[in-house]
Amino acid sequence: MIDINSLKQRYDAIYGSEPCGDGVISEIETNLDVQLPSDFKRVSDFYSGGFLGGISHHEIAGTGEATNIVRETLRLRESIGLAENYVVVAEPSESLIVLNTKGKPTVIWCDAVEAKNINAGSFSNKPDTWESYGEFFEYLLDEEEDE
Repeated sequence: MIDINSLKQRYDAIYGSEPCGDGVISEIETNLDVQLPSDFKRVSDFYSGGFLGGISHHEIAGTGEATNIVRETLRLRESIGLAENYVVVAEPSESLIVLNTKGKPTVIWCDAVEAKNINAGSFSNKPDTWESYGEFFEYLLDEEEDE
């Protein structure tokens, strides 16, 4: 089990706290009709998206012009038929990272050309996966600290 408080301390040591505003998570859940994992919610208490672990993540709170998880999720639901249980958290070069809100693995990082295969879970190239968002966030912090 990942200790979210430890992740917060490590993140704060690098960037300081950058929390999402009040009501942001419930607004995302309403707009996307999902129940976000509890560890994602706890991380959003100190991380609101942006550059981490060498990856530009979508903003969790979508109030400005920056790409955000609601807008990008809705876009991919429309363009490739992404199932409603997935939330798009980042689109690094030539790839896609999604949060699975109804099953395991919780985080899937696949090639962009394989994005249309996420719903079926049948990939030509095995994607990187994490069983929880906390594990994924720990991986990102490890990458950040190694740089």
